[in-house]
Amino acid sequence: MNTAIIPGAAAALALIFFILRALSARSRVLNKKPAAAPLTLPYTIPFLRSTFSFVFDGPNFFIRASRFCQGRWPLRVGLLGDEVYLVQGHKNISSIFSNPKLTVTRAYGVVLKYCCGMDQKAVDVYVSDTSGSRERPIPGSRIPSNRRVGYHTHENLFHGLLGKGLSHTTERFDAAIKSSLDNAVPTGPTWTYVDDLTEFFEDHLGAAILETLFGPLLLTESPVFHRTLWKYDRYIMSMAKRLPSWMIPEGYRLRDKVLSEIMKWHKRATELSARHSADVEEDDPYWGSAMMRERHKMLLGIDEQDLRSVASTDLALIWASITNVVPSTMTLCTHVYSDSSVVAELRSSLQDSIQPESGSLHYNMDKISKKPLLLSLYAETLRYGVQIHIPRCSPQQPLEIGKGVIQPDKLILINTALAHTDEEVWNTRDGQYPLDTFWGRRFLVDPLDPQSGPLKPSSAAYEFMKEQIRDKDSSSTGEQFTVQGLEGIWIPYGGGQNACPGRLLAKRIMLLTTAMMVTMFDVELLEPIPHFDSRRFGFGVRKPVTKVPFRIRRCC
Repeated sequence: MNTAIIPGAAAALALIFFILRALSARSRVLNKKPAAAPLTLPYTIPFLRSTFSFVFDGPNFFIRASRFCQGRWPLRVGLLGDEVYLVQGHKNISSIFSNPKLTVTRAYGVVLKYCCGMDQKAVDVYVSDTSGSRERPIPGSRIPSNRRVGYHTHENLFHGLLGKGLSHTTERFDAAIKSSLDNAVPTGPTWTYVDDLTEFFEDHLGAAILETLFGPLLLTESPVFHRTLWKYDRYIMSMAKRLPSWMIPEGYRLRDKVLSEIMKWHKRATELSARHSADVEEDDPYWGSAMMRERHKMLLGIDEQDLRSVASTDLALIWASITNVVPSTMTLCTHVYSDSSVVAELRSSLQDSIQPESGSLHYNMDKISKKPLLLSLYAETLRYGVQIHIPRCSPQQPLEIGKGVIQPDKLILINTALAHTDEEVWNTRDGQYPLDTFWGRRFLVDPLDPQSGPLKPSSAAYEFMKEQIRDKDSSSTGEQFTVQGLEGIWIPYGGGQNACPGRLLAKRIMLLTTAMMVTMFDVELLEPIPHFDSRRFGFGVRKPVTKVPFRIRRCC
């Protein structure tokens, strides 16, 4: 045998093998069905397209869009000089939340400009930031560090609200809300009549959160700041719709007033910090926290930012920190007080969470956060009430989602209201508890009741939910709270890397405040629960359409 020809034969065979593999790969590529362009929602007026219905008729528009789409997401919506892409379906939503190459700063820039009064040159830094919120920029991005506003902002909020700052913030809130509620009504058996439960929560809970996150100096410098903020909040939807100042002059006047008061606080806090340096590990008496102090320095170090633009950014943070969690907590308590049996059940379950301490009450947050009924009421409040658009953008590459491909640099919106009313997955007990109504026990699973729990027994995620519960506590025989299996379904805080950094604090605020209200006070609603409307659809939570009169007295 001529061994000299073996290397050549081997090379030839290898060449044939690689050619065949390449041809096979090419065949697979050619035979692969290319993703289609997304569906486009029909419109009647070519120039305006779907602008008016999208902006001014949000709830009905999204319902019509969903019916037209019939699950074939994404859906392209043409607007005046622009377009957005709507994405729904829990698998699509989960895919977007887990994608590390998406950004949120473009949408934030729009809000900062139209709602918070930021100058265009400062806004451009947000809009042009394609680097993402992770330490390593999105591949293809060339944004320098001093223009990576998304990353630096995310890191600051993450460490302050999810990291070591969370326990300090919770302690400050505990003290602030307890002090406020202790002085809410006179001690004794006499009833106090109050015009509106909404305003009661704005004054007591809203002010407590402001003091917790931003320190007492803000309210000392501007004693009526929180009332001005709530007045400004009434106009924010009009600003989000880009109505000009001549149409809503009072809204723009209030915005300028709030910005002026924030700048006044910034100036005074900077002066006092220079005189009396605070320990970086401790709560800051002037800024409220080390997070806010460092945030101010960080934002001023971003390209094109100045004192006015930083005030606009803090206005956005203050507004977002107050105007969703306060009405959400009020909604939770309203539904609790509408059913005396729920009040009694909560009071009984919370007894082991309360300890007398130096003449006052001490609430154990760890125990409160494990009460199944309270947790279910909390989760249902957010499912029922949160109606926001969750924005994303793929700045560098086309994004293949569901039945289509979204081209780079297009605004993507996920709507929580559609996700939270998806008849295909949510349990209504065969229509007994419709998804447009509040059912406080929706998130409770009873091992003896196969019809219980948040998911339809026929849904794909149902068995996964059951398995997770069994693995977690196989010995439990009572009702258990769960959000297992609800990824991409229950999404009040968004999800993934860009999920709301204040989500754990918001949860603690809602649970602790409700526990205090239920155990400290007797409350009677003087009228039936009002209708909760969707005037803030896409930008906030549902609120009562009328005042909620009530009477209140201390019970402990």
